[in-house]
Amino acid sequence: MELLEAREKRDAFEQDLLEKNGQVLLTLRGNYPGENKDAPSVSYVVETLRKEVLKTFRVEEEFAEQSKEGLLYFFLLQEEGGEAKRKAVLLEETHPLGRLADLDVRDRGRIYSRRDLGCPERSCYLCKEKAVYCVRSMKHTMEEVILYFEKQVKEYQLLECENTPQRQ
Repeated sequence: MELLEAREKRDAFEQDLLEKNGQVLLTLRGNYPGENKDAPSVSYVVETLRKEVLKTFRVEEEFAEQSKEGLLYFFLLQEEGGEAKRKAVLLEETHPLGRLADLDVRDRGRIYSRRDLGCPERSCYLCKEKAVYCVRSMKHTMEEVILYFEKQVKEYQLLECENTPQRQ
């Protein structure tokens, strides 16, 4: 119930931002199963992708929030909505941690979807079917999905360590 309340609060916050600013809004959050979305690995994913968002988009304002949904970032953008969604999908699909997050784009009139761009729906982490089918049918256990998420984060962190120049 608390998670549902957090989502409703986030939606109201997003609506309020758009009413006051009338721009395009990008919301970044972890794509983690279950009620406890405040795990350190989720925050790591969101912080890592925040840096990519700041490099990729023309961000006018940024807001952060910690809630039952975990760490969230909200970015008011200078891009048009369709272009912002295209960039968001590209980041989700090409960054090693991109699949572990949701980058949602909306303006006052609509929420942009992958379908708007002619892109396929997101695939499941584990079996590559449409993620929405696996979630609804509970095809995989929460433990399986969490293990996948944590493994992806650890592998990325190891790569980052290997690619970081060592001080002499």
